[in-house]
Amino acid sequence: MIWEDDWQVKREICKSFILNKIGKTKNRIFARNCSIKEVSYMESKKFLDENHLQGDCKSSIRIGLFFNGEIVSLMTFSKLRLPLQRFEKDRNKKGHYELTRFCNRIDSGVIGGASKMIKYFIEKNKPTQIETYSDNLISSGHLYEKLGFEYKHTSKPGYWYVVDGIRQHRFNWRKQKLIKMGYDKNKSEEEIMNELGYWRIYNAGNKKWIFLVKK
Repeated sequence: MIWEDDWQVKREICKSFILNKIGKTKNRIFARNCSIKEVSYMESKKFLDENHLQGDCKSSIRIGLFFNGEIVSLMTFSKLRLPLQRFEKDRNKKGHYELTRFCNRIDSGVIGGASKMIKYFIEKNKPTQIETYSDNLISSGHLYEKLGFEYKHTSKPGYWYVVDGIRQHRFNWRKQKLIKMGYDKNKSEEEIMNELGYWRIYNAGNKKWIFLVKK
């Protein structure tokens, strides 16, 4: 499923995504022909904004594959993110990481790329566990299964608010922030947003995947 705002704003990425899903990717590159190295945050941000539907994501480790001197695939990792981990103590579990983004350059498929980058990350960072999520609207999570991740559970549907025709994450409109903006503390987040003319739109939940690194 492609969201309307993604089609309007990120149409070339959407087209590439659809072609990939039906096996019509224009360019096929083999990971064995690519060099691998870590990239700067700004280089990662530019690549994700141009090639990933969700765009940039802050990360501490950014691994790229390069073909003929140009980046063609990227995988990023971070410590567990606070919005996804309820308690601060869970964010700093030793050896626990989250795979936050993975994508190829639009109109390109890198055969064996994900596997090559996961192996590089494990060899260099010695994690004990890696977790990641797949969006049920656009993915079965089969890639993670092939990489050795185990399915853990499926989350309840999440939601955004549609503001000026663009989906905005619920975290940007949580009740605490709305109260600071001067809205009625006795009303719920949803009540306040509905009064402002902003309505929720739901996804189909996410699958959580865990990779336990064998010692």
